[in-house]
Amino acid sequence: MSATIGLSRDSEEFRTSSHRLAQFARAVDDTNPQHLAGVFASPVFAHIPVMQSMVEVLDQAANGFVLHGEHDFVFHAPIRPGLRLFTTSTLIGMRGTRAGLTYIIRSAIETHEGKPVCTQYSTCLVRGAAATAREGEVPPARPAPAKTAVSSERYALTPDQTRRYADAARDYSAYTIDPAAAARQGFPAPLVHGMCTLAFTARAIVDRHCRGDTPRLKRLGCRFAHPLFLTQGQTLAVDHWIGADGVIGFEATDRDGAVVVKNGYAEIAA
Repeated sequence: MSATIGLSRDSEEFRTSSHRLAQFARAVDDTNPQHLAGVFASPVFAHIPVMQSMVEVLDQAANGFVLHGEHDFVFHAPIRPGLRLFTTSTLIGMRGTRAGLTYIIRSAIETHEGKPVCTQYSTCLVRGAAATAREGEVPPARPAPAKTAVSSERYALTPDQTRRYADAARDYSAYTIDPAAAARQGFPAPLVHGMCTLAFTARAIVDRHCRGDTPRLKRLGCRFAHPLFLTQGQTLAVDHWIGADGVIGFEATDRDGAVVVKNGYAEIAA
């Protein structure tokens, strides 16, 4: 098992365009004018250049159906049109839990000039027998802003939400689109992509706490606590607050009150 620590994959060149940035914004029903015009990317777009190399690492390291458990974005520079981006994803750690084995992957995006754009930490779970492995690194410590006064936003999901997101992200996982494929994995309906769910929560953070100015967002992360299913009339309610240390906290629930995003945090530059 230890031989897989350090397993790494490089991505192909990823070129950004205003069309691609705007397509992603429309896919999550974003209303930020700069996102819709493709001036710069909405925060979760930064996962798209990472997917190729991240999935290749998981394919080599993991056996079984993988669930995205946690994600942590550290933003160094905004993604704008005309960039040539390259990603390196590396398996940095494995941890056993009662639910199965988690894989921790660090993905670093740079421009063709070697300038850092975004560093991401993905924690992915393969469900199964309890595991005891503890190898490699853990992700950076994550803030836990205490709840204060809570504000809320509610977003309605459309019946074609996952299809539109799949087209924008080029993530066509069958269980997010096809009810039969979802059923084969034991789910009652297609799953909304975890990154799509996080993109909706990021809308609340950018709109309310960054005043629409996305480059002010320096860190964004959460734990995916429960699948968000694409059912008739599904909604996502995002509660958010400012912790005593100035870090934003958030969580999100579905139409039935199930918590789908927990331990959310965002750090914002002044």
